Amino acid sequence: MSIRTIAEAEAALLPYVPLVAQLTGKGTTLERIKPLMKLLGDPQDRLRIVHIAGTSGKTSTAYFTAALVRATGKKVGLTVSPHVDSVTERVQINGSPLPDHEFCKELETFLEIIQSLPQPPSYFELLYSFAIWVFERQGVDYAVIETGMGGLLDATNVADRADKVCVITDIGFDHMHILGYTLPEIAAQKIGIVHKNNVVLMYEQANEIMQVVYNWVAKQQATLNLTTETAERTACAIDLTVLPLYQQRNWLLAYYVYKYLENRGTLLHLTRQVLQQTLHTRIPGRMDTVRVRAKTIIMDGAHNEQKTAAFITSFRQLYPGVKPAIMIALKQGKEYQAVAPQLATLAARVFVTTFNTSQDLPARSIDPQVLAKVFRRQAGLQVESMADQHIAFQALLAAPETVCIITGSFYLLSQLRKNERILAEA
Repeated sequence: MSIRTIAEAEAALLPYVPLVAQLTGKGTTLERIKPLMKLLGDPQDRLRIVHIAGTSGKTSTAYFTAALVRATGKKVGLTVSPHVDSVTERVQINGSPLPDHEFCKELETFLEIIQSLPQPPSYFELLYSFAIWVFERQGVDYAVIETGMGGLLDATNVADRADKVCVITDIGFDHMHILGYTLPEIAAQKIGIVHKNNVVLMYEQANEIMQVVYNWVAKQQATLNLTTETAERTACAIDLTVLPLYQQRNWLLAYYVYKYLENRGTLLHLTRQVLQQTLHTRIPGRMDTVRVRAKTIIMDGAHNEQKTAAFITSFRQLYPGVKPAIMIALKQGKEYQAVAPQLATLAARVFVTTFNTSQDLPARSIDPQVLAKVFRRQAGLQVESMADQHIAFQALLAAPETVCIITGSFYLLSQLRKNERILAEA
């Protein structure tokens, strides 16, 4: 198969999407990916890895960690999911997605190699193993890896070298039908990325989470390094105000990781000026702000109660007193009963819409009428339900509010940015 364009790459990857829906939650992920990694020569065993799990903030923490390590002169690979603007975001080298032509060429070779597997991988397994394979070929000094879902049974967890550095971001409720319906159950999945003699870095969290962490870390004879956001702010000598509040928290955790690696003797010391530059790392779909037709549009993929609360706090800090127009679609299975009331108190009007796409999983949005009904419980809030996202976006642009928010799902952001060319117009 010849792959020359990203469209052709996406077409070549499409057959691997249905397998995720068939297998997710059945506890077979690691057993499926181990033969794949073995076929590739187990490249994960030859990489220094920073492995990041959690419910909220893990993608941003991964981007900031990669930026900080890269700033010391190291060559850094980064893999995150889901992608927002291009599948090439899954394979980043030194702060940039692999160029389209290189991504296509490497993917063509990779797909030929894995044809001999008795069972094909899922979309996520394929792209994760592809990223690790490319990182080794590129000779990266560090690979920063974000889990897909959970940790213990996540495909990324084949990385088990003793020198792996594990980072746990804020743990909350998400993907409960797979990870569990209590915080201890979810925490057990997240902390599962920790293997024998690993080092764990995290903020101190609720007691019921920490008890699970303590028990697992002791079982793995791992080392736990705890901090708090307050302690890191006090120790930090640079101005963080260029970042929204929730991104300040994520950057500080990444900085904590960098300081550990520096003290371990593997990274150079960064000056205050260089640290300040890393604050400007662009993270797609996280408080992502553009100007379109004299409007300020903030795009953020907040899709659960924890992420939405963090986004609202940051928005109110940046736009005190502003009542924005909001466009939203949420993925089926998300806790819309918790998300919608929070946004309803913020908004002047709401346009509820849909998306229909797939990445790691086929993604379908909640019926907009169902979601709109929850928003309408807020007295005085203007709510419109529009199944066609193009019509909803045009209505958003026509609304009188000069500050607008698009939120609820990265899948919505991804489709809009592609179909409406939001970034190109900005």
